[in-house]
Amino acid sequence: MPETVARRTQNVWDEGVAVTFTDEAQAGGIALVERTDVSVVDMWGEIDIALRNEASAALARAFERDLPVVVDTSRVTFIDSAGVAFLVQLCRIGRDEGLRVSLHRPPAAVLDVLRMLELDVPPETGADWGRVPTAPTPTAPHSLAG
Repeated sequence: MPETVARRTQNVWDEGVAVTFTDEAQAGGIALVERTDVSVVDMWGEIDIALRNEASAALARAFERDLPVVVDTSRVTFIDSAGVAFLVQLCRIGRDEGLRVSLHRPPAAVLDVLRMLELDVPPETGADWGRVPTAPTPTAPHSLAG
């Protein structure tokens, strides 16, 4: 479990994007980047149960905004069952709310775990921010929403 050194929250507003940073020595993190056209759930480093508070805050705020959600996992180095449960929860709530949820450039650390658990990765996995699909997105079996 990561050791916490200090905690200070700072909101930064730049070019219409709100980002919340915390001064905390952790091996990973989850934060919401609020863009005007999409909510970006940014994940980095080791994603595990220690990040449950950050995951809950990002999930709640992302769906309050009522915009498509992009989960950027491109900098994730490790993900455990709690992290996978967070991804599945994002997809299921998005589906229930009628919002598009997509993964952005998932690394092998994420894809390997999803495949090991027999959770198929959506076909638009490599999509860039807020890209509108040209065809309807299948819900099964190519979806984490189950």
